[in-house]
Amino acid sequence: MESYFKTKSIFGLIARWKWHLLIITVASAILGLVFSGPYFIHPKYKSAATLYPANIVCMSDESESEHMLEVLGSDDIKFQIIEKYELYSHYGIDSTENNSLAKIMSQYNSNVFFEKTSNDAITITVCDEDPQIAANMVNSIIEFYDKFVLKLNALKSEEVLDIYSKSAKEKEHIIDSLSEVIKKYRTEYGLIDQESQTKAYSEGAALGRLNNDAILKNWQIYGAEYAKTDSLLTNTIQRYNKDLKICEDARRDINKEQSYSHIISKPYVADKKFYPVRWIITLLAGLGGCLIGIIAIAIIEGCRKPKEEIDTQD
Repeated sequence: MESYFKTKSIFGLIARWKWHLLIITVASAILGLVFSGPYFIHPKYKSAATLYPANIVCMSDESESEHMLEVLGSDDIKFQIIEKYELYSHYGIDSTENNSLAKIMSQYNSNVFFEKTSNDAITITVCDEDPQIAANMVNSIIEFYDKFVLKLNALKSEEVLDIYSKSAKEKEHIIDSLSEVIKKYRTEYGLIDQESQTKAYSEGAALGRLNNDAILKNWQIYGAEYAKTDSLLTNTIQRYNKDLKICEDARRDINKEQSYSHIISKPYVADKKFYPVRWIITLLAGLGGCLIGIIAIAIIEGCRKPKEEIDTQD
């Protein structure tokens, strides 16, 4: 019941001061409309692109889209955009100030946004007073992203190439050494192929010819070492060929030109401003003015009552 009377009192207050409140509300709305104009608030235009990551090799358990977000938000790309579009001058920031870097980063982060959609796509959004610059910045971010990932992969491939090139050279020396040992067994001891030479000796022995007796003895003496050396040589050659294949793939990765994004929707030059929304500002200004007016009138009437009571008592 007390709440009812309070509400009734408020409506009574509004009814008594309705014309004053109406004037305050209209004046506030007009001021909101005026101060939200381009002379006071420079309009901004929005441009956006949606893309999926492609050809990404993730460095951890993160998804491809999360990896893309990390790269897009890297300082390397930020500084490239700042330099290309001369954002210090564009945002009116003095680059010689002590806190100029903090200011430019704050402006950049307030105008450039990255968001992952429910379908794991990435949306790049740029807001700017110049709609053409907004669209161009989105395209440049995608371009710098592709180049940055390509550079990262090239650096990784260079490391792989360096490691496996050294490994291949080491194996090449081992192969040369083992080949010399095998050559010695073949030239000095006549050891070429144990199975075929043993078979030939057996067939010769059956016919009464033992011309290969010396070679057979050499197989008995050096056969185990020969087989061990030959097996080691074969295994080393196989591993050497694998190293060469990895080096070939790494060289191809270093020199390749590849995109790391699939663009689903391209950015366009907006013909309608994104900010500010003047009707919302006007509406909020009118409502705010009305609320402040009600509070002010309530205070005025609250101050009048004690005076009226004193006058009545007198």
